[in-house]
Amino acid sequence: MNQFIMITGLPGSGKSTIAKELAKARNAVLHSSDDVRQELFGDANNQEMNDLVFRELNTRILSDLKDGKSVVYDATNLNYKKRKAFLDRMKIECRKECVLVATPYEICLERNNGRERKVPDDVIEKMYRSIFIPQYYEGWDHIDIVFNDTGVYNLDEFIKELISIEQHNQHHTLTIGKHCEKCMENIKEQSTEESLVTAALLHDIGKKFTKAFSDLKGNPTSEAHYYGHQHVSAYLSLFYLRHLPIEKVLEITNYIQWHMRPFDLHSGKSKLKATRLLGKDFYDNLLLLHEADTKAK
Repeated sequence: MNQFIMITGLPGSGKSTIAKELAKARNAVLHSSDDVRQELFGDANNQEMNDLVFRELNTRILSDLKDGKSVVYDATNLNYKKRKAFLDRMKIECRKECVLVATPYEICLERNNGRERKVPDDVIEKMYRSIFIPQYYEGWDHIDIVFNDTGVYNLDEFIKELISIEQHNQHHTLTIGKHCEKCMENIKEQSTEESLVTAALLHDIGKKFTKAFSDLKGNPTSEAHYYGHQHVSAYLSLFYLRHLPIEKVLEITNYIQWHMRPFDLHSGKSKLKATRLLGKDFYDNLLLLHEADTKAK
């Protein structure tokens, strides 16, 4: 059976190198968004007509898959809705794999700034604040995480660091670290599920990076905001969870990246939609995490 392998990762993560290695190892055709931009506009960094780029890229990928070829798809691919939509309309018999290239954000910036073709730092930061860890409900047959760094990560030391950081927000009186610990304590009163307990401890660790005294438009504010912290928390958690089986890593990070969602689920229809996507057991646990989070002031 032919294979469809989607690479996902931040710019500078090393995903293109891994994509080339996978294409060679799997005897697959490599399709890259940068290559299409270069072909169409003579500039791989041209971001002005992304809709055209990805329409052309998707057409080529689907054509090769229909011809029985295996394909490696190299692009950032950070949005789960777009990944799922692509798989939903594929309707081709093949093995569908997703490979997340996990490289610390700071290293991505460093590598990017050392390249001739650079992505602006603010663009990478925006991606970091919205990255979504791949999950099986998107339609994958297999998900893999490639850790593209050699760093050592000590969670106890990091939580100690977060304990000293005030939140400066009307909804919280505890520091970031104390809030995470209190959320975990609250969860333990409701559940002994290890993944949920771990997610409770890690759910807000991205707040150190996202803390800003400004609103979404950049206007100064008197209190701190943490836009996209759930996504940064989930991605950052990968490096503290890498010793665990990948199924556990995916489960824990999924709790983290969805933990803000219950604030937005105001109708029965939206709750039903979330339950169908995530599964009833996961959604029920997500509500427990939400309750533990709101109680940990």
